[in-house]
Amino acid sequence: MRVMKTLEQKLRSEQCARILAALEGGAKSPHELVTLTKLTAGSVAKHVDVLIEAGRICRIARGKFAVKR
Repeated sequence: MRVMKTLEQKLRSEQCARILAALEGGAKSPHELVTLTKLTAGSVAKHVDVLIEAGRICRIARGKFAVKR
């Protein structure tokens, strides 16, 4: 049986932390996030969606993400 994680649990993941740290220096494209975080493109996409859903980051231009302040 697979247990669904809550949004709060997903936000505490190491992957989300790595993406947020990479975005502290300014907006990044998905490709830049893959390079900086050493995560796969699929993992970056999944965790970016979680961070957007939680209001922690926002999409600021086509394919660019930034920390929401």
